[in-house]
Amino acid sequence: MEKLGTYELTGHLTSQNSGYSIWGFGKKDEKNYFIKQFLSPKYPANDTVSSPERLQKKIRQCEQFEQQKVAIYRMLNENSDGNAVRVEEFFRIESKYYISMRKIESLPWDAAAVHALGTDEVRRLCAIIAHGIAGIHKGGIVHADLKHDNVLFMYTSTGAVTAKIIDFDSSFLESAPPESGEEIVGDLVYFSPEACRSLWGEELELTCKMDIFALGVLFHQYFTGELPGFDHSQSNYAGEAVAKGGPLTLSDALPDDLKEMFATMLSPDPAVRPTAMEVYDLLAKAFLPDEAEEPAVASTPDPIPEPEIPVAAPTAPAVPTGVVAESTKSANPFFRPGNL
Repeated sequence: MEKLGTYELTGHLTSQNSGYSIWGFGKKDEKNYFIKQFLSPKYPANDTVSSPERLQKKIRQCEQFEQQKVAIYRMLNENSDGNAVRVEEFFRIESKYYISMRKIESLPWDAAAVHALGTDEVRRLCAIIAHGIAGIHKGGIVHADLKHDNVLFMYTSTGAVTAKIIDFDSSFLESAPPESGEEIVGDLVYFSPEACRSLWGEELELTCKMDIFALGVLFHQYFTGELPGFDHSQSNYAGEAVAKGGPLTLSDALPDDLKEMFATMLSPDPAVRPTAMEVYDLLAKAFLPDEAEEPAVASTPDPIPEPEIPVAAPTAPAVPTGVVAESTKSANPFFRPGNL
């Protein structure tokens, strides 16, 4: 098997269903991992052509990328309830950056399959998802690309189904949002109105409430089997329709006690939307004892051991102007539990 740092790849990396990365699976210490290679940036490890100024610019871009990713991954690992999948390692081999996570043995379900589970089970799974998002929001992380493809469903050791949230490539810290004019990457089907307006060039605050709108669209899909309705002659997406001032039509199939929740989740005003924990509370109250303080639904047994929480996040040393970074076949870890 092909080696990638300390991992043995179990197949070739592929670009299937990925945007700015390629991915595959590997093994280490008899454990299975999901491994992703970022297509950009690329560290100038063997750059003998660029001018010193150009070389330093590339290095600064890479250092910024490293710092952003380490900050997000640290907060993810510290605040995940176990259902937002933690990052095992973030590392560089020569010019390329990688992350690894424990492999999820997921079920091949599309959104229609989730809907087919029935209202009670959908409600339980949506509560799990909402609680997972509440954890990362507590750490100040905006997922920014919540959609069905980024929620995996799997059986636990007890035979119950649980949900796992993945793919934090588009994520950012609420304290460090994308700069004006910077592209926001995500699925337009689940984009919030403020994300759409940002793409149109407006300067406005981007917060965790972006994710609440996306959850509103996704949960509507799970509960009813369809996306919220809107005027398709004027807009292609729900968030676009709301950003243009149009209304969304919610399905009558939504549970009566949740219709107001969905209306606020899909509000054009982020301040009106509930927090992820408030969404969890509304979903979970139907099947949790009144005296329960901790979210039993989110503590579904997790057969995947989670990595230790790193306490620091060193980055690679800067390369002096005019000096080419030393090339190495071994992994250069920026983020490795137990190593920081």
